[in-house]
Amino acid sequence: MLFDGKAFAKEKEIVLKFRVKELGKKGIVPKLVSILADNSLESALYVSLKEKFAQRIGVIFEVHRFGIEVGKEEIIADIKKANQDEKVQGVMVQLPLPNQEEILPVISPLKDVDCLTAENLGLIAVGRPRFLPATVRAVIEIIRSLRLCLPAGRLKVQSFEEKWLRGVDVCIVGASIIVGKPLAILLSDAGATVTLCRSTTENLPEYTRRADILVSATGAAELIRSQMVKDQAVVIDVGISKLLREGRYKVVGDVSSEVLTKAAFVTPVPGGVGPVTVACLFENLVEAIEKKF
Repeated sequence: MLFDGKAFAKEKEIVLKFRVKELGKKGIVPKLVSILADNSLESALYVSLKEKFAQRIGVIFEVHRFGIEVGKEEIIADIKKANQDEKVQGVMVQLPLPNQEEILPVISPLKDVDCLTAENLGLIAVGRPRFLPATVRAVIEIIRSLRLCLPAGRLKVQSFEEKWLRGVDVCIVGASIIVGKPLAILLSDAGATVTLCRSTTENLPEYTRRADILVSATGAAELIRSQMVKDQAVVIDVGISKLLREGRYKVVGDVSSEVLTKAAFVTPVPGGVGPVTVACLFENLVEAIEKKF
């Protein structure tokens, strides 16, 4: 089964549009400020996708663009201003960002809807998340949406009790602080047995072949091949890369297309986790407002 991320995100969009309309009845128009200080076409595209989604659901999405020559002080001052603005409920930065280790901590944790601050990441570690990183939330919701059972019937997502992944083996390839590490904690808290690897892990296939659920988030093009995947596994591709083929660049993920013939469920790139991530970002924003009432 090939996952349709656009259709999944569209369902979220319909619900979010209604929730934003309800907030409007209370005189509240959600507003998200996005800091863009990277001149790459990729970053501009990601911001554009979020901007269009915001327009469709009635959210104000304000992009603050900075050239790469701008010093960190100017960006920090802009974030602090957004932190203090009562009309702004969310502040995020588009990564990568120059001097991000000095800039990210400036974001107010209460407005950190993409969960980039140490405080919010720390809350995940102790089991009391305020927000989930949008990509992590997308992966978890995709897993929870499954209506299939893995071999031996161990993933029964009809039941969402506290340990809903009890007995399921998960392998995550990619140990970033915004995807791999928080995802490993959350899936472990859900009862799964989680192995966290990297693209450079020695004998990587030995770990990936044991996984009922395999998540790859490395940005290493087509790293995951068919022989690395357990029969009828769930495979979630979070990576994104560009490959030059026949004189043209093609967007690909971490997972080779050959895996489709072996896995029970695969998220494609593009059109898989990406659209859901955008929707989850705005769910974080709306929930941040709703919790105040």
